[in-house]
Amino acid sequence: MWARNIPNWDDFDSVLDFLLNLDAAHSVREVVAQLLAVSNEHRMLVSRLIFAATFGIWGHVNFTAITVLGDLFILAVVGFLVARAEAGLPRLRLAAILGAGIFQLQHWENFFWGGSSIDHFFVVLASVVALGAVLVPGRGMLAVGCVSGFLATFSLAHGLVVWPVGGLFLLAARRRRAALGWAAAAALTIALFFAGFQFNSGHLRPGLADLPRVVVFWLTLLGSSPALDNPTVAPWLGLLLVIGVALTLGRRLQEREFLAGAVVCWCLGSLAMIAWGRALLSDPETLITSRYMILSSLAWAMGGWVVLERRLVRGKFEALGTVLLLAALVAFDFSTNQSHAGEGRCYTAPVEWGARIFLRDGTFGDKEILYPDPLRADAILRAAAARHIYHLPDPATLPTADAEQVRLREPTEIANGLYFIEKVENTPAEVWVKGWAFRPAHRMKLGEIAVVFRSAGKLVAFKATPTRRPDVAKVYHRWDVNHAGFEVRVPGGRLPPGPLQVGVCFDWDGKPEYMMTSSLLEVRP
Repeated sequence: MWARNIPNWDDFDSVLDFLLNLDAAHSVREVVAQLLAVSNEHRMLVSRLIFAATFGIWGHVNFTAITVLGDLFILAVVGFLVARAEAGLPRLRLAAILGAGIFQLQHWENFFWGGSSIDHFFVVLASVVALGAVLVPGRGMLAVGCVSGFLATFSLAHGLVVWPVGGLFLLAARRRRAALGWAAAAALTIALFFAGFQFNSGHLRPGLADLPRVVVFWLTLLGSSPALDNPTVAPWLGLLLVIGVALTLGRRLQEREFLAGAVVCWCLGSLAMIAWGRALLSDPETLITSRYMILSSLAWAMGGWVVLERRLVRGKFEALGTVLLLAALVAFDFSTNQSHAGEGRCYTAPVEWGARIFLRDGTFGDKEILYPDPLRADAILRAAAARHIYHLPDPATLPTADAEQVRLREPTEIANGLYFIEKVENTPAEVWVKGWAFRPAHRMKLGEIAVVFRSAGKLVAFKATPTRRPDVAKVYHRWDVNHAGFEVRVPGGRLPPGPLQVGVCFDWDGKPEYMMTSSLLEVRP
């Protein structure tokens, strides 16, 4: 629904610039160099091959198709894990747990943006298949596992974790000959990965003094999915997961639990690697990055399923336990989708706006909308169009992000909110209001803000597009204030003519409270 055929952020480098360089390559050696180049400590060979293949097949880049393909990867993960589970109620329970944990809007970044899902979903698929294959005896399955492990390593760096995890489970199964073959494949793959490897000089690497911060960030990542974004609760839930995994592994796993145990260990190890690389770039008051939550959700789903199968649902209360489990999962899925209902619009609105600016003006100017370097983004888009690699869609085909007028039921005026109106732009075409606002005594929810216009005692309200404001959250030391940002564009003719006062409304679809600001504008007939 929210996927758009418009490049965003990393897409300019990882897709468009890559294809431009590939198109300009004059030898096989240059092509290989482009495919294996290090980017932010990753070697994204798989996604680059996918981009090159799709361009070669269709003759152009389609970012919506890339997003759909990335989403199919996680669907394949769930299908693989469910198929490997014990038939009957255990398989049904695993399907329900994975469905609730993965197919919900906490993973909005991966679902709506192919530049994220094509890597962050594929590395999960390749790693899960590698572990699932290597745990089945036979040379053929070992070969499948080694190839999948190679693909995981050359998709994202935490794919490397599949090798020690697979080796440990092979040793636990006393398959020493298979473990030797696995170790040989691991040595070769890791050697290729680190050949000519370079760290990004802009990424700080932790020292011993930073270890507590890394551990806390690791626990925060682990607990992010059940914490519903709350960075205060998340590390405690992450600690609970670690303790639960340690206690479960302390008792010998049964054969039917091997794959689930291996997947959980891979998730824990992968998030530890991510924490090591990103802890010093994070901030305690900012929201947890959505693209990493897939690992938290998968770890909780597989770990929870093992515990449930062992303790809660086997025996004479199995049917009742299954019903209660399904009810709890439905409640969790509903709450996560409610709390993240505005994510799609939050992601898509600026993407659409950036495309319209470029199509209208032929440049992004100084606006860092789709890419942090507007001049470079201009050059890449022009070069991609000149070489017929990618063209922005025609303006008439782009979905509109017109403001939705809402009806306020018995609104209450307040005066204790905090706000800042950064822009009020009044043109014949539209009225554009942008800023941030929140109430000190209320927790902010994504998408709860509407912008109101008051004239002669009457209020007209329009649902605002949420924008993330980690800068405001950092100043006020409140993680939920990340949701305080908003902007609205009201087309000309939808506001009553005359002088209008601008205000902000909270909880517009519940018990609305509004606060008028000092911003004024004049709408001409």
